[in-house]
Amino acid sequence: MMLTEPLVLIVYGATGFTGELVATYLDGHPELRGKPWAIAGRTQSKLAELSAKLGDRPETFCVDLDDSDAVTAMVSRTTVMLNCAGPYSVNNGAALLGACARAGVHYSDLAGEGFWQAEMIDVFDDLARDSGAKVILGGGVDSIPSDLGAFIAAEALPSEPNQSVQLRGVYTRYTGSFSGGTLNSGKATERAKRSGSYTDAMEANPYLLTTGVIGVETDTPGTADGMAPDFKWAFDSTYGAVSKFFMAPINARVVRRSLVLRNEHQKVSYSECAAVGMWLRLTGMWASRGFGYFLGEPINFKPTSGEGPPSWLLRDGGFEIDVTAKARAKTVRTRISGQGDPGYGATSKMLAELGLCLALDDHSESLHRAGVLTPSTGLGHALILRLTQAQGGKFMQFDTAPPSAN
Repeated sequence: MMLTEPLVLIVYGATGFTGELVATYLDGHPELRGKPWAIAGRTQSKLAELSAKLGDRPETFCVDLDDSDAVTAMVSRTTVMLNCAGPYSVNNGAALLGACARAGVHYSDLAGEGFWQAEMIDVFDDLARDSGAKVILGGGVDSIPSDLGAFIAAEALPSEPNQSVQLRGVYTRYTGSFSGGTLNSGKATERAKRSGSYTDAMEANPYLLTTGVIGVETDTPGTADGMAPDFKWAFDSTYGAVSKFFMAPINARVVRRSLVLRNEHQKVSYSECAAVGMWLRLTGMWASRGFGYFLGEPINFKPTSGEGPPSWLLRDGGFEIDVTAKARAKTVRTRISGQGDPGYGATSKMLAELGLCLALDDHSESLHRAGVLTPSTGLGHALILRLTQAQGGKFMQFDTAPPSAN
C-alpha cells in the first residue's frame, strides 16, 4: 500500500548529459507546477547538486540498478519512469524496465540498441500486458518522428479493400551532433556482435522487434532500413538524390512493430533514408559557425560519457522528416519538423512530453492498453496533440497534405 502521494514521474539517469536536459525541461514545465516528481541515478552528490539547481527541488533517489530491492522500492513511488541511463544493454536497463512491467508503472527510454529492445519485448511484453504497464520503445528522435509520421500518413490515405501501402520516411534536415552516450551505444552494439548475442541475421531482420513474425518485407528487401540490400545512394525525383541514413534501421524496426501491433504488416511496408540535401544542410550549418570556434564553443568530435553538443547546437539545430504513404491510386505526405539538436535538444523534450502524456493525459483511446508498445500504438493521437502544443506550439510541427492522385 502506497503511504505517500505518488510521484508524477521519475527521471532515472538524470545527471547524465541527456538526463539533465530532460530534468531541466520538466523543471520549467507549467503542467508540473506544484506536482511532485523526482530525479534518480547512482551518485547522490550529483543528484543533490542537480536538485539544488532546479526550481522545483525534486526529490532524489540514489539507486544502483543492480540492487533489485531498491529498484522495486523506487518504482513503487511513481506512475511513470523515464530512463536516460544508456547504453541500456550495459547499464542493466532490463532491471528498471522489468520492475515497471511487473508493477504496472508506465516506462520509456531512449534505447537505440535493437537487440536489447528485442530481448525486452520477449521477456516483458506479457508481464506488462498483465500489469497494465505501457512500455514505450523509441521515446526520442529515434523513433517518435518516424513512427508518428507513418501513423499519420497511413491514416490519412483513403481506405480501399486489401490495398497495399508503401511508407517511406526521408529525413531532409538533421542538424545536430553527438554525445559520449551515442558513441557508447555504438560500442555496446559492437560488443553484442562479438559476443554472438547480436547476429548478422538479427541485424538484417526487418521484424527484429516482433519475434517469429513474417511480413511483406521479410524476403524483399529483407533489410533493417527497408532499402535495397546494396543501396548506398540513388537519384530521386523529389529530393534530387537520397542516401543511407544511420538512424534508419532503428526507426524502421519500431515502425514495423507498430504495423504488426496494428495487424498491417502483410500489406504495409516501411523504408527510410536521407535526402542528400540533409547532409549539405548539416555541414553548411557547422561551417557557417566555424564548427563552433566562432562562438567560443567548438563541436567536440570525440566526446566522453556525460559530454554532448555545445549549447548553440542544442538551441539552433533541428530536424525534418517527410513520410509518404503510397497506395495504388493515392499518395499522402506528412511532414514532421522540430527545433533543437535532434539527438539531445529535441530528444530530451520529446521524452519529457511523452512522460507527461503517460502521466497526465487520457490515452485510453490508443490501440493498446498495455504491453511493450511504440509511440503510435501506446499513445497515438494523445502524444501528437501534446507535441503539437509543446512550448506554445513552437517545438514541433505536424503538416499533412491532402491525398493526391498517383
